[in-house]
Amino acid sequence: MASIPDHPNDAGTWTRLEGREAFALWRRERQTLAPVTMYYVIAPPRQSEILYDEAKARARYDELAGVAAAETVIL
Repeated sequence: MASIPDHPNDAGTWTRLEGREAFALWRRERQTLAPVTMYYVIAPPRQSEILYDEAKARARYDELAGVAAAETVIL
């Protein structure tokens, strides 16, 4: 079984929102230059997709990870 990937190696405050085998959804609070919240959808084979809207990030994560609405995720 593949492990849930850790966050990318970028500066900022990271919170893993969801994880499922080789997939993960992370929130990054970046403070350099200007405060920005970014959402990283990490799914093989690509390293990540960066989105700025949490609802869109969660929808993309669900699409890539094949998560059904009723399934439990690992936090």
